[in-house]
Amino acid sequence: MDFKIDRHVTIHRILAGLNRDVLSECRAYFGGGTLISLDLGEYRTSNDIDFICPFGADYSKLRRLINERTPQVLLRDDSNVEISRITIDQYGIRMGIVANGVTIKTEIIAEAGFELDRPRLPSWSPVECLSISDCFTSKLLANADRYNDRSIQARDLIDLAHLRLASPIPTSATVKAEAAYYRAIPALTDALIQFQRDRDWRFDCYEQLNISQCDRSRTIDGIDLLALDFGLSLTDRTIAESGDLGGH
Repeated sequence: MDFKIDRHVTIHRILAGLNRDVLSECRAYFGGGTLISLDLGEYRTSNDIDFICPFGADYSKLRRLINERTPQVLLRDDSNVEISRITIDQYGIRMGIVANGVTIKTEIIAEAGFELDRPRLPSWSPVECLSISDCFTSKLLANADRYNDRSIQARDLIDLAHLRLASPIPTSATVKAEAAYYRAIPALTDALIQFQRDRDWRFDCYEQLNISQCDRSRTIDGIDLLALDFGLSLTDRTIAESGDLGGH
């Protein structure tokens, strides 16, 4: 797959330079909004790389490999990318990885909140990725943590909207999210209502995340599917957001 956004081209090059065997052995899977955007047509620009690794034995093994064999263990032998900095603690591994002269913030998060499914390997991805269900779970939890932070530009909700266009929300995803945080679903409905009510803020989110006119319409299609899932009204769209959702 050829990516159209320069930042995403660089991110894909870094993913191709990572040691897939080591990551898979430690169950560290590519996730976050960058995975979702790359997987679903680059509806927004995403800047960073996030992996999720189960807290406990898998994360401890990954830390041990890095300590014993240096951070280079995370890269392929023939990699044309380099690690410019790294910090490690009990919560995660944070790095700057350089490709094409650009440094991309990269994090491997130690996830204690929910058990990971078996990964998937999309045809475009050089590394294993979170399951669709776990993408929903992780984004439900991220949204619950920060939906009131306007500096986030509603990107967790927007990612959930595009996931919802691709798939119904798996029951397993909501079960895991609610087990990790009891307000995961109420936070989603709160975020939906806020987003639907504030046209000016929606426009700012689209602009900051580089969401095209076409993808703005699709974003609201996904928002409306989520709204219907949870008994909310459809969005009062602007002309720029007009699209087709069952004749709407």
